[in-house]
Amino acid sequence: MYSKENKIFSGLSKLENYIEGNDVYNSKLLYYLSDPTIQREEYKILTGQYRPDLIAKNYYSDYSYMGLLILQVGLPLSAYTVGRTLYLIPKDTLDSILSSL
Repeated sequence: MYSKENKIFSGLSKLENYIEGNDVYNSKLLYYLSDPTIQREEYKILTGQYRPDLIAKNYYSDYSYMGLLILQVGLPLSAYTVGRTLYLIPKDTLDSILSSL
């Protein structure tokens, strides 16, 4: 299983730090993001339809969390519609997971 290098190259939330090439399935990160025991918060999409980047900016206050948002939700872009409720890992919990990897 892939583990990140000791250096962080472009910020804590960048997926390149936790995924080897394009193989997201061979990562500890995906294991943690799909853990059903982690508490999640409801987030109802009110604006930003089909725009996980805007949802990440709104919920996490940072566009760079978009990849993490997409991985934890596991939905295609067409499912990011106004009125849909997403269940997201809170930022402090997500940052704690990233720091522990």
